[in-house]
Amino acid sequence: MKKILLSVALVLTVVAVCFAATVDGVWKGLVEGQYNISLTLKTEGTKLTGEFALVDNNAKSENPDEAGYTPYVAAQMGKNKITDGKIDGDNIQFTTTFNGKPVVYKGTIADGKLVLTTTFGTQAVKLTLRQPAAK
Repeated sequence: MKKILLSVALVLTVVAVCFAATVDGVWKGLVEGQYNISLTLKTEGTKLTGEFALVDNNAKSENPDEAGYTPYVAAQMGKNKITDGKIDGDNIQFTTTFNGKPVVYKGTIADGKLVLTTTFGTQAVKLTLRQPAAK
């Protein structure tokens, strides 16, 4: 009986690991109908690293570079390394910078979506990102 219970527990653990959500890879989303967010994440155990990028897609923005970054957005946000990143099950947290100040993002991954929240000043911001379909 003990061997059967141990075997069942082992199988359930393997199944849970196989079906657990992974955050590794590229995630994309849109904020305020104007800014594309691109998040590239990599996990090593509970450590989370990567890059956070914000691209202004407003047709009225002046002089975007070849990647779509306008001078204003590139100066304000652009591409930033993720620091202090951690993952615990389906929960993630990381920090980027905005105008030289840290911005903390917290979120969860479920059903193929990465939902992040942060605060700019007193305004709460929610971002929903998805991994692009493989081609």
